[in-house]
Amino acid sequence: MGVPPLPARVPDGKTANVDKYYMVDWVLPPTQLVDLQTAQRAINEAGRRLTEEGHRVRCLHSTYVPAQRRWVCVFSASSAEAIRKTHEIAQLPVPHIESALDLTLMDRLAG
Repeated sequence: MGVPPLPARVPDGKTANVDKYYMVDWVLPPTQLVDLQTAQRAINEAGRRLTEEGHRVRCLHSTYVPAQRRWVCVFSASSAEAIRKTHEIAQLPVPHIESALDLTLMDRLAG
């Protein structure tokens, strides 16, 4: 969706124009999985629209834990505000958004 999987390296070895990673974690009321799939599609479509407008955002991973009624999503985005806008466009509650680190990516970049 327009977000590169790996950041570009500049000559000094640092990364440039790197999207940040964020985690969104909800505790949901009892719900049907089909409702979450619809919500996930709405998030993906909203992210695509925002990316076309120059605000890179995409959901990289989405997991639902039924026993805890938790829905956890990991986003790559230019900012937390882009994730907020994504949820507003998708007509979903704006969640609490936390900065996160992609340890797998850090390991690949170190190698």
